[in-house]
Amino acid sequence: MKNKLLFLALLPTFLFSLSAAQAQFPAGKDDIVILFENDVHGAVEGYPVLADMQDLMGQQSNYVVTISCGDFLSGTSLGSYSQGGYIVRLMNAVGYDFYTLGNHEFDYGVPMLKKRVSQLKAHPLCCNLSENASGNMLFDSYAIRTYGSKKVAFVGITTPNVPTTSTPAFFQDSVGQWLYTFHSEHLDSLLQVCVDEVRDLGADYVVLIAHVGETDLPPLVSKTTGIDVVLDGHSHSVLPHTLLPNREGRPVLWTSTGTKFKNIGQVVISKSGAIYSDLIQVDNVHSQKASVSDTLEAILRDYSAVGGRKVGCSEGELIRNSTNKELLDSPLGNLCADAYRQLSGAQIGLINRGGIRADLHRGNLTYDDLYSVLPFDNQMVLIEVSGQCLLDALEMAARHWPKLDGGFLQVSGLTFEVDFSHPSSVVLDSNGIFLRVDGSRRVKNVNVYNPQFGRYEPLKPQCHYTVGGCEYFLLHHGDGHNFYDAKVLSSNMGLDVQVLEKFLSESLHGIIGSQYLRSQGRIKISN
Repeated sequence: MKNKLLFLALLPTFLFSLSAAQAQFPAGKDDIVILFENDVHGAVEGYPVLADMQDLMGQQSNYVVTISCGDFLSGTSLGSYSQGGYIVRLMNAVGYDFYTLGNHEFDYGVPMLKKRVSQLKAHPLCCNLSENASGNMLFDSYAIRTYGSKKVAFVGITTPNVPTTSTPAFFQDSVGQWLYTFHSEHLDSLLQVCVDEVRDLGADYVVLIAHVGETDLPPLVSKTTGIDVVLDGHSHSVLPHTLLPNREGRPVLWTSTGTKFKNIGQVVISKSGAIYSDLIQVDNVHSQKASVSDTLEAILRDYSAVGGRKVGCSEGELIRNSTNKELLDSPLGNLCADAYRQLSGAQIGLINRGGIRADLHRGNLTYDDLYSVLPFDNQMVLIEVSGQCLLDALEMAARHWPKLDGGFLQVSGLTFEVDFSHPSSVVLDSNGIFLRVDGSRRVKNVNVYNPQFGRYEPLKPQCHYTVGGCEYFLLHHGDGHNFYDAKVLSSNMGLDVQVLEKFLSESLHGIIGSQYLRSQGRIKISN
């Protein structure tokens, strides 16, 4: 390491306001200021604030760098409606320097991602995404910039779990062969090669722009050397200034802003070699950046004709998570699963927990409210599967307890219990997709509703059942699910948000009543 770094990790916090003309850490003219965000997920109101901070820091320092750590193209109805086009306009108005890719940058497919990358003026960096056929990297692994007398290298890296946290079929050809790799194996050695290369090219500092998250990032740092700062995303963690030991035991600064512009990250590399970091709460900043605000207002006006249309009302708030510690079905999950089951004509309706992105408020509801709940433009499909396949899917869904990840399933026409007294025995392949259950099962007492007799009856592994849901996980291995014996009965049955709107208007007559305001006991934790 060419510079001895002083990490001042516990500095006092100051409120940031434009009127006071103060930043969290006042910078000198020769200091390097890095402003960054992660996991914005379509929270567009933060972009004018970030532009204000650029201007303010530019008054103090000659060197201001603006970075995104991924997951910016989707996450709200506005982003999904434009397939990230609105977000690109805003980011170009702000004037970013670099970004890495989050898993949700792939939500609209690789061709659309390439189109949005071509439209973004900022420089994409990702050292672990390549084509299998050619071995070529899709984007530059790093960039080196000179600020005064110092060279800073920026290296990009994204989570190797992209295929299962996005849509696996987007990365495969028509016969299921993988077109791309994210180098999940030996990721640390691949990163080390990049870091060594930029050090050999004279980099005084190495900043890792990561979309990796709190589970995988610390082990990755512990196996590498030469990184000074990690700007991180993916897990939505709020990390003002955390120190991680690298392979040699040297401290590496790790920081992350949370999500949806709750904070904006600030890292200052001072002329003396000290590195400071902290988070600035966006609520404490009054935006005055006219050009970016004007761009945002124009976008909101454009979208309002679609998003502002009234579609119904709700008698109370519908939340994505259960409030009962013994029940795992959520009010909003039950509503969405019911919509899939009824409008597909299936015996069973399923929806993955990660597909539900917002709560529903009480009162009048607009199309934008529904689109915020289901923003991914997935098509509804109807399939037929064996009871054994359903049992395996439920087992896959319950494997991460006590963490309920995006692959946990909400159900309609089905009830079951989960016994968490022993570890999951689910086995995955190298891409994180279900292979088999190799041991005792957590899921038990699975019952399917029989409308003929108006009662629930035990699921039979040898029988076949019809299932309605979105193509993402029923057909395309989303969240690692594998409905391995599925027979497609009908596809392209309507976008998920259209399904929800039609269920609300036709089946519920425009009113979400009290039956959806609490858990219904469809999924119970076994005693």
